[in-house]
Amino acid sequence: MLTLCDHPISSNALKVRFLLAELGLEYERRTIPITRPRPDDYVALNPLAGIPTLIDGDLVLTESNAILRYLANRYGGEELYPADPVARAPIDELLDRYALTFRPAFFSIEVLALGFTPQGGFGSAPADPPATSCARAATLRTFDALIDPGGYALGRFTIADCAAAPVLNRTTHTGMDLSPYPNLLRWRETVCARPAFAQAEPVQ
Repeated sequence: MLTLCDHPISSNALKVRFLLAELGLEYERRTIPITRPRPDDYVALNPLAGIPTLIDGDLVLTESNAILRYLANRYGGEELYPADPVARAPIDELLDRYALTFRPAFFSIEVLALGFTPQGGFGSAPADPPATSCARAATLRTFDALIDPGGYALGRFTIADCAAAPVLNRTTHTGMDLSPYPNLLRWRETVCARPAFAQAEPVQ
């Protein structure tokens, strides 16, 4: 039995639950407090104390995108993450682009709109929804141009869509207007409508 150490509000944990649902895998959920410092036994398991952590037998894996790759590789997600290096490369590229450049642009909005602090998580500081006007427009326009207009980032559903879905869904809570970015808007509507995303129990 797989074990996922997560918290309902964690977007990184949600992306893993999304893929687990897509693959039809059963797993045990272990809720980790969102507040810091986190329990000592969890820090012993994951020294950086981030959420989530996946346990599969003797394997302990802690980075969410690495977890997505592992699950697809081990449990038959060939369509979601092909073995062929040429077919796989655009997915890896998008995962890296998202994590290193575009995720921070969304997070800068979430911090203000949802009242985030590192110690207490979302809701632990006063929320400022109008701060969504501070969106990094140039970055998001670039991101929008890189997304396929058909509803999935690369034209078909892959683990890259799993990675981005929680944060796309969170824009509905921050009040962020995606209408200037039609490909991002269509991407959000498409991936968040998948039955597996609802099964993953998104919170915000």
